[in-house]
Amino acid sequence: MTEQISYPRPTHSLPAISIEDRFSDLEDLRGFLSARGIETKNTRIDRYQKYLRALSEIGLEKTNPNSVFKNVTDDRFQHGLDWYVYVLREVDELLHIVKGLKVFVPAGIDERLRKVVGGSDFAALDKNSESRNIQFELRIASYFCLSGFLVDLSTDTDIVASKGRHCFYIECKRVSNGKQLEENLLKARQQILSRIPLKKRFLNRCYGVIALDVTKVAYSHNGLTMGVTNDHARDVVQNALRTVSEKIQKVNFFSKKPPIIQCWLQIHIPGLIENPPQAFTRFSSLFIVNPQTAYGCKAALSLLHSATVDASLSDRREIPGQELKTSLELPAGTKLWLEPKLLEMFCGNGDHFKRIDFNSADLAALSDEIIGGIAFDGNDYNFSMLDLITLMTRRSEDFVMELCARLADEKNIEARTELLCLLFLNRYPFNKSAV
Repeated sequence: MTEQISYPRPTHSLPAISIEDRFSDLEDLRGFLSARGIETKNTRIDRYQKYLRALSEIGLEKTNPNSVFKNVTDDRFQHGLDWYVYVLREVDELLHIVKGLKVFVPAGIDERLRKVVGGSDFAALDKNSESRNIQFELRIASYFCLSGFLVDLSTDTDIVASKGRHCFYIECKRVSNGKQLEENLLKARQQILSRIPLKKRFLNRCYGVIALDVTKVAYSHNGLTMGVTNDHARDVVQNALRTVSEKIQKVNFFSKKPPIIQCWLQIHIPGLIENPPQAFTRFSSLFIVNPQTAYGCKAALSLLHSATVDASLSDRREIPGQELKTSLELPAGTKLWLEPKLLEMFCGNGDHFKRIDFNSADLAALSDEIIGGIAFDGNDYNFSMLDLITLMTRRSEDFVMELCARLADEKNIEARTELLCLLFLNRYPFNKSAV
């Protein structure tokens, strides 16, 4: 039997960082890099800023990403929203890293930062994985920097993080597919066992940790994911992590002396939430603890927990969630219109919207086909066929059939007005004109 899980309908948007604050943080990163002799002009850092500046000044719908990111022809980059989500994925990871570097600057950071800055614009299009492999190491290191650890990146080990007498030797691997899981785990095990110095074991308590980025194992397209609500999106990614975890349970990659005490799986993926319509960047983790050492290494595991789970990633600049609007006030003088041929679709054919099968190429065409609009307070709001399909596929079959029946009646002006208001609320759930 398939387990059915229900999620409450959200009443507020998710807290978020503004585009302006992201731009400002990238400016801080550029300043940090410049002070260390690392040039960012004409690099991906520069292009992310140009894109965010355009978003801030003219908005998503008018921004032309191709003028900033040239020669990108991949099918995953079609609609303006695609570009927006993929850019946020890159920017949010860099800002996660710089947040840690503001707290503590590890030894051996400069050469790694140079390679990160010189990487390709998007992980989804990355053909040379070195810069993204290093970026993953810095992402993991940033958790420990934020939690007050002393972090060293200058040794043969990817990350050495210590606090008090506890010292963690961390090997980081980005895994490209499921077939490479065992190979990467055993390689990381061998590296840890050979790199924890024997003399240091008597002076400190040394432990091994394996960190795996399994994004491409869970999502081979290395694209984005979707969820009906934020909780649903979280569970979708967590379930993907559990599936990967099940694949590696039979691999003997733990050790007792020196102890490898934990395997940290992480997925870093952008996505979209349907209710309310929002983009997100998610860093989801799952921890596999060595059962043979768990009892004797409680203090070490507690320290790891403080770094990987309890580290505060909130931001005082975060915009609080906004209440979702469920109705729309139309002032006197509002103009509404629908494309006449659209009404032909509603002649008892509500199931049409439940059976649509379209590929990414169709999305661009659907988003360009305008089917109606509202004009009030000096602003014009036009809606595409894609807006209509998105609205209808989110509604119950009974609702769609009933609305289609009313729209089929040429004299039912109320139904047409209702459809346009629903399209507006679906696109602009936080607009100040909606109540």
